[in-house]
Amino acid sequence: MKIQIKSFIFLAALLLVMASCKKDKFIEPTGNLEAIDYTWNVALKGFQPEKTVGGKLTTNINVKTLYYYIQRTGKADSLIQLDFPAGEKEYAFSIKADVWPNIDLVGVKGLKLLAVQDNNTSLEKLVKITYFNPAAPVLKDLPETVTPSLTGTTAITGKASSPTGISKIYFYDNSTGNFATVDSISPSGSKDVTINYNYTYTPGAGQLKVTAVDIYGLKAEKVIQFVNIPFKPVISFEADTLRAALPDGTPAINGTLKSYTALSTVEAWVVTAGGETLQGPVIPVLVSNTANEYNYTFSLTGFPFADNVKECKLVAKDGTNSSNAGSVPVKILPYYRWNNITLMSQGTATVNSPSCFFLGEPATPFLSACEVVNDPSNHAKVDFAIFTNSSGNLAFNNPANISAATLTTFKCSGAAWTPATPTANTLKKTVFRVLGTGVAETSIYNKYNNNTITELGDAFFTGISAPNANAPNQTTYTTASLIWAKMTPAGGGTTKNILIKVQSLNIVASPNQGTSTITVDVMKEK
Repeated sequence: MKIQIKSFIFLAALLLVMASCKKDKFIEPTGNLEAIDYTWNVALKGFQPEKTVGGKLTTNINVKTLYYYIQRTGKADSLIQLDFPAGEKEYAFSIKADVWPNIDLVGVKGLKLLAVQDNNTSLEKLVKITYFNPAAPVLKDLPETVTPSLTGTTAITGKASSPTGISKIYFYDNSTGNFATVDSISPSGSKDVTINYNYTYTPGAGQLKVTAVDIYGLKAEKVIQFVNIPFKPVISFEADTLRAALPDGTPAINGTLKSYTALSTVEAWVVTAGGETLQGPVIPVLVSNTANEYNYTFSLTGFPFADNVKECKLVAKDGTNSSNAGSVPVKILPYYRWNNITLMSQGTATVNSPSCFFLGEPATPFLSACEVVNDPSNHAKVDFAIFTNSSGNLAFNNPANISAATLTTFKCSGAAWTPATPTANTLKKTVFRVLGTGVAETSIYNKYNNNTITELGDAFFTGISAPNANAPNQTTYTTASLIWAKMTPAGGGTTKNILIKVQSLNIVASPNQGTSTITVDVMKEK
């Protein structure tokens, strides 16, 4: 009994010593953050006083991972970047510039840094960020109409104000068609400016435009209509730039026309680097008229957008033979777009699929089963294939990862597709990711829905894990989903990004599941 008591006392003492040692090794995480306070300026679309958000974190722990969370009023913290400092106690950090375009910064209040050591000991620090959305300038007391002197000057009076200060006031007229600068004044940052400008009439002008610009580049504009004098037709396009993604993502061309007498003709011209080509007549729609002013709207259809097109130009002539021209620049976007493409799955023993292989070439977005099965030169052109299994799951298939069993289902009149053994060296490798609800992913959904996507490079997808799925089906996507795909040519080469919008599904039950279809919009990086 004595031996047992001694053993118990020894064990208890040992445990106390071990606990004491463990407690001695515990480190209370402390640290210092060296960083300035930042302001997100909506007008500048950037940070102040420095463009890059960064600083230096010094800690008493060995930081293995550094998490960066954006904090916004009324929203949960969102992870925007992850660094691996490799156990450093002093770390200079910065947020990559291509992170910010995909983040809604409305209500931003800070950047939270969470520094984590190997043993999961952590430390939090905060970089303060203030959201600043300056008000645009205001123009007031300028006249709606004016009868300009044809021999002397005409006084144009009014006021301009801005809470941040006016840097410039410009005056334009449209004697040559589009508005062109005729003069300017520099208020040197004054917040309240009295405008008293003597305008010299330019023959043929129908309007004068006054533009106030603040210190951040925000603008206020006022168009003053000339009355009681003959003026050349005035052409106003609804858009300042026509952004087109060939072949299907072309914008509408709309606008207004104003003339002194009724218009007699309106023509559309295609402007390229090599010259101008007449597209054809435009039929204006009369909206209202007085004795000396006719107002029209116009809508131009069938404009031949192409890679070499620089501008769309309209030439308008009124009943007095007075004519004028106006143009709007064309920007061809660096990706292709196809709308409402319907792709059929692999087909059946008696039905050859007309569209199971997506190529993503401008004139040939997809091919039929027979065009690929019977022509080996097309094998390595396929970006992805559409396949539906007996359970009714329709999947986008990575050509380089298609199984032998699936290959045999792609047939042309009974003959199966027999490419070289599918690998990244023999067929294109295309992997997929169904976009979810994260900050960066939500931003892409918003840009797609608002038709404001201007590029599809890797920077556009910053903040999203790279695609890695070989065959996503409708158990992972819905008819509201966007799917990001990354395609690498057979044998390697330049990777291209593809963005797929699922529009609708038509699943056919077994044994005819191969006739199931999916309708999609597709964007593909050039």
